[in-house]
Amino acid sequence: MKPAWLTIMFAAASIASLPAHTSGDLPPAGHSRFDQLVGDKPVPYPFFRLLRSINRQMRTDAGGLPPLKVTLIPLGRSLQRDAGAPDFFHFPRVVAATDGDALPGIAPLKDRLFIGYHEKGGVIEVISYNDTAGRFEFQVVRDYQAGKTPQLFYARRSLCLSCHQNAAPIFARPLWDETPANPAIAQRLRETRRDFYQVRLTGTDIAYFIDNATDRANLFSVWQQLWLTGCGNGDAGDRCRLDAFAAALNYARNRTLPAPSSLPTLSLNWMQHWPNGLAIPNPDLPNRDPLAALPDTAHDPLLLRPPLETWHAPDKTAFVVGLAGMLDAATVKQWAHADLAAPLERLLARGVLAARPFSYSLVDQLLAELGTPRRTARIALPPARLEPQPQENAALTPFRIHCASCHDTTLPHPPNFLHGSPASVEAQLTHCAARIFVRLSMAETPSAARGTTPMPPPSALASRGITPHQWARSPELAVLKRSIETRLGDTPRSDLMKRPYAQLPPCLPSSRYVERTP
Repeated sequence: MKPAWLTIMFAAASIASLPAHTSGDLPPAGHSRFDQLVGDKPVPYPFFRLLRSINRQMRTDAGGLPPLKVTLIPLGRSLQRDAGAPDFFHFPRVVAATDGDALPGIAPLKDRLFIGYHEKGGVIEVISYNDTAGRFEFQVVRDYQAGKTPQLFYARRSLCLSCHQNAAPIFARPLWDETPANPAIAQRLRETRRDFYQVRLTGTDIAYFIDNATDRANLFSVWQQLWLTGCGNGDAGDRCRLDAFAAALNYARNRTLPAPSSLPTLSLNWMQHWPNGLAIPNPDLPNRDPLAALPDTAHDPLLLRPPLETWHAPDKTAFVVGLAGMLDAATVKQWAHADLAAPLERLLARGVLAARPFSYSLVDQLLAELGTPRRTARIALPPARLEPQPQENAALTPFRIHCASCHDTTLPHPPNFLHGSPASVEAQLTHCAARIFVRLSMAETPSAARGTTPMPPPSALASRGITPHQWARSPELAVLKRSIETRLGDTPRSDLMKRPYAQLPPCLPSSRYVERTP
């Protein structure tokens, strides 16, 4: 195994241990921020109403821009990338990120809500933070079309995490050529003469703000790791969290940075928990010009992303500033000159600072200690429900083990060839056999010679501690290839490997984009 892969595999294992990767598709505790936003009513329709309802809960920024930053991506890399075909510029995907402070009395939204919407697919994909669980939740709104009632589900995390490898939002690096920041993209969008849900076509400014929001959001899991594991358990851990919270309040109130000698417990615990360093997750996809003549397989979001960096000692300043950024800024600034030492000690005595995820609700606890509890309206929350789960079929066990989390869904992207009755699955596997064979064979093809990404994706293998080298020589891969080869008939295998992947027969018919849940 190459040294570069050692680094990436170590990083993947380290990142997978973060609180954000708590197993289970449904929240282990609490609800997503999107649940709290929409309540038990249907998601507002049409889409501009949803955008407006979010903006109304936040402050307009100093430059006059709306707090919800929204852009258009007609030719992107999401699961919905083919939904607009063939009219990609008439039906672009919409991407939105909250980048502003909430109004008084409303829980923070900044960096906690990310939305992707495709009109033709009738689908909204949502990533929003769950402060109680200390992780981002992944949800999907189905039937988001005129004449239908939108249905909100928690999504299958294993599918989402194939690209969202840090269990958080992702976005491209500059120059953001998939968005209207690319003049050619902007011009072709203007030529459609659509208003695009009242979304303005702008340059690099909006893409820049979305990029920054995803960068900050990906660090939430790092701050939670330091808060929980770095401080540890017991009295020393609780005191460490008290000191970190107090330091975050001081920074939020008057920009006071922590002293190098602060948080000694975090320093003592560092080598015990991270002797090889703490990998900092990378949310950045390579910039991609979708109008370029030749596609680049290095742009595939399924490829494992190495960490941005590895910390070999705790960055206490970044930690404190990061915690401060997760607080309710408007409330904290009201305490500019208040002495908070005594009420913080009372919180410590009451066990409020025990080992549980850091949350803006600590501000509410502090308000209660100060005798000024915040009045909050009781929110009726929607039921936490999952999309339909894979059906059991013993004959397809190898595919179920390695492929079902992504390919047994009620949406056709990625191709849902494992969804349906046994007879339909058999027919779909035969229909998709050429593409499945090539994707499986990519595991045994040198990286430089690949025309597409191997399947299962490297991120899925890494989450199970399997290296590409191990997988390429595994009996499991051999079983999958033998099974799919029986469905290829007389098609020469060498010819399939020589053809450009895009020219292979499509996996499934595209007669209907959205398949409805039975």
